[in-house]
Amino acid sequence: MLEHARPLPLPDAGPLTAFPVSEEPLAVLLPATHPLVGRPALRLADLAAARWIDAPDAAVPLAQLRAAAQSDGFGHQLTYTGTDIRGLSVLVAAGAGLTTAALPAAGDLPGVAAVPITEPRIVHRTELLHPRTPTTPAAELVATLRPAQ
Repeated sequence: MLEHARPLPLPDAGPLTAFPVSEEPLAVLLPATHPLVGRPALRLADLAAARWIDAPDAAVPLAQLRAAAQSDGFGHQLTYTGTDIRGLSVLVAAGAGLTTAALPAAGDLPGVAAVPITEPRIVHRTELLHPRTPTTPAAELVATLRPAQ
């Protein structure tokens, strides 16, 4: 989720409350042989001219990246309609384009390198949506999903 943006709109499922689970830095996924691999961090605006994979159900939608970078770049090479980050990473590894992922989730994807995006600050936020104060099982789920501090 873009830190400065509002949360994504949800289908009307009644009144829901969001309970934070984790917040991780966002990274750009590059093929392992890409010339930018090895950099400690990247600025989003510097990637505007790259070819991107539009994967709105598995990564930050390109329209949101354009808004965050205040750029009309981020042209897409292809559209990925799946929700599986591993499937999306295979496309990145094959050179089909770049995408984004939460930095910790990208660490074990074969054939790709994850480089944190530091400007602007963009985070991947995981939340539990619940119709009221979480019940004991929901609270236990949040505790289980939270990364160890």
